[in-house]
Amino acid sequence: MFNAISNHKVILFWSIFTMLICSVTITLVSKNTLADSLSMTVTVFACLGLFFTAATLLEDKVHEICNP
Repeated sequence: MFNAISNHKVILFWSIFTMLICSVTITLVSKNTLADSLSMTVTVFACLGLFFTAATLLEDKVHEICNP
């Protein structure tokens, strides 16, 4: 368990996921145009970051399985 917690990519993944959830919530709740625009921009960048972080985690797991 501590191995997963100490892995910086896992921490980065969950941090970006939390930021994504917060940004989507702000977009849905806010009635301010500026806040909506900024949170939509953050949502797009968080989705990209989440995708690439998940891809690197998958790559690490494949390397771990194939090269014991």
